[in-house]
Parts: sequence; structure tokens; C-alpha cells
Amino acid sequence: MRLAAAASILLLLLILGASPSCHGGAPNHNITAILAAHPDFTEFSAALSSTGAAAEIDRRGTITVLAVDNAVMARLKAQKLDPKDLSRVVYLHVLLDYFDSVKLPTIQGGFALATSLFQASGRAQSSEGMVNITVLPGGRVAFAPSGASNNALPAAFYQKPIHEAPYDIAVLQVSSVIWSPAPLAVAPAPAPPPPDAAAPAPDTAPAGHRESPPPASSAPASLPAHEPTSPPVVAPVATPPTPRRHPAPPSEDTSPAASPDSDDDSQPPADQKNNGARNAASWTVGTAVAAAVLALVLLM
Repeated sequence: MRLAAAASILLLLLILGASPSCHGGAPNHNITAILAAHPDFTEFSAALSSTGAAAEIDRRGTITVLAVDNAVMARLKAQKLDPKDLSRVVYLHVLLDYFDSVKLPTIQGGFALATSLFQASGRAQSSEGMVNITVLPGGRVAFAPSGASNNALPAAFYQKPIHEAPYDIAVLQVSSVIWSPAPLAVAPAPAPPPPDAAAPAPDTAPAGHRESPPPASSAPASLPAHEPTSPPVVAPVATPPTPRRHPAPPSEDTSPAASPDSDDDSQPPADQKNNGARNAASWTVGTAVAAAVLALVLLM
């Protein structure tokens, strides 16, 4: 009896030891098989496999995969990322917790901080492998790398569920890739060249000086550049003064009025003219008186 009981217990232990749950991590899902049923996610599935993320997903339980479609992956491939940096981006899309379409809108406080596979890989610096999950007004859910400022990196928004196995694996479609705040090995855009320094014009006047025409030939060679362009004042040279020109005096034979001793009697002097006028006036008065006296005598 005791032997039969002991055999039964041993058999039970063997059965329990052979069960997958006792191995703690025996995979219950296959991410590539899940994505194979959705042709729009073939590029993302290939990236999971090439970076080793698919193997990490399949050996873990209670996990969430944020998948992007082929159009988003085409834009990511256009960046021509280094394989190491592509791995960083892909690993950020694997969260080590379970979030499905039911749990996301009911996150307490509207915010949760989830650990990504990149953080668990040991390659993340500080908290760059953490992902912020934010429930926005209206129920929209955003995923963004921790430590990124509000406008530094675009957020990836939840769109729809692809596969949900409660508390095992959830595969959700998001609108874009989640960028890490750590610098990626993308060829940076060429920095704009520094503005060309203005080449100094040769032989130019000092700054602020107004250019003026060259000085006259009489100006001395040592004339400063800032002096006005008019010729300098030259001290006068002692020279004999030029005599002033006076009109030539009229000749004695052509101007009778120039000399009182002129022999020309054609015109009397001015005093003779005045005497003649007085004499004529006296003769006229005397004649009138004589005529009046003669008239009175005749009347008598």
C-alpha cells in the first residue's frame, strides 16, 4: 500500500516536472507566425528576426509588441540606420508587460512607464530604454521614449490590435516607430557652412570714412585721408603790387572844358554866360520903363 502511494507521488512529480509551466519561460507564442498572418507587417517581422528580437519575444511571457506596417518600415529603411541602431529602435517596440486594447484606456492616472526589451538588454544608458504610455483626452494612447521632451520626438499612437492572448502576448499596431533619445548612427544632415567673412577691400579707407575724390594736384602728398579735398591754403608770396589802372586824362586839344586857359572862344565861360543873362534881363526892364515914359509923354 505504501509502495503504491509512493509510486503515485513519484509519477505525479514526473508529470509536473515535464509540464511547460514548470520550466518558467517555455514559449506559448511565436511572433513570426503571428505576423505571417498579416501581410502588411512582413517588413517589421523581418526586422524582428534580423535583430534577434523575435527570439527574445518567443522565450518570454507577458509581453507586448508594438508593430508598424510596411509603409512605416519603408521610411525607417530609408534612414539607412546602422544595424546596431536599427536593433535599438526595434527593441524599443517590445514592452515587458501586457497591454491590450482593454487595458490601455483604463491605465490608472492615464500614465504608465513600461520597460522595453532594449532596457533589459543592458545596452540602454540610464532610462533611455523606458517607454512612456500616456492616455490623452478622448482615449487616444501615445507611446514615447522616456526622457524625450514634448516636441523633440514624435509619439507613436495606438491604432488597433493585431493579436491578443491575455497576459501572454499582445501585438498592437502603432502609427510610427518609437525613437530613442540616444543619438542614432544616421548620417547627419550637413551643417550649414559658416557665413563667409567679408573679405576686406584692398587699400580702402578706414571703417566709417566716406570716400572722397582725389585731391587737386596742388595738394601736398602728405594730405591726411580724412581732410577735405580742397587744396590747402598756401602762404602768399611777397610780390610787387600791380598798379591800378586809371583812365587816361583827356588831351588838351580835344576837351576845351578841361582847361580854363583854352584859346577856343567858341563857347564862353560859365561866368560870362551868367553875366550875359543878367545884362539881357536889365536891358529888357529898361526898355519897358522907357516905353512907358514915352507913352505918358505922348498922352500929355
